[in-house]
Amino acid sequence: MPRGTFEEGPAAQETLRTLRAIRGEQDPGVARATEIVETPSGAPKVSRITEVPEVPGVAEEVETEHGDAFAHRVDGSGITTSAEAMSAIADALSFPDYFGHNLDALYDSLTDLEWLPAGEHLLVWTRSSVLREADPAAFEGIRSVLVDAVADDTPSPAYLSVLLPDS
Repeated sequence: MPRGTFEEGPAAQETLRTLRAIRGEQDPGVARATEIVETPSGAPKVSRITEVPEVPGVAEEVETEHGDAFAHRVDGSGITTSAEAMSAIADALSFPDYFGHNLDALYDSLTDLEWLPAGEHLLVWTRSSVLREADPAAFEGIRSVLVDAVADDTPSPAYLSVLLPDS
């Protein structure tokens, strides 16, 4: 059974909604990522605060249903080709230099992650809709690889989860 999760659209937006960044008062280059959870009565409650580099809305480490996860972000606002998407994902997850920049190599890298620390690695691809609109076939190909990689049940200390909040 896979350990990671794949969420897109409203479900992914809801997951991201629970993270808010508030600019730190003492250092303008640091933000406090505050996780907001809902109490049984429906009232919001601050679950934890982590100081992270200034990235509005997303923490460096986030808490998921599996525990703490490392967040890796892809800003898709300028991604219009499959090659650009693969390069952005490779950069976000620090793929090794030997990454082959094709769908098979993308799958292999996403299901290995041996160069990353053990635990869950959450790929957050915002504005993935830019690629979907520019090249629907390329988007579907990469989306399919992401879904398959998350579903892979090969034992590995580091594993993948994916959020595509706007697809």
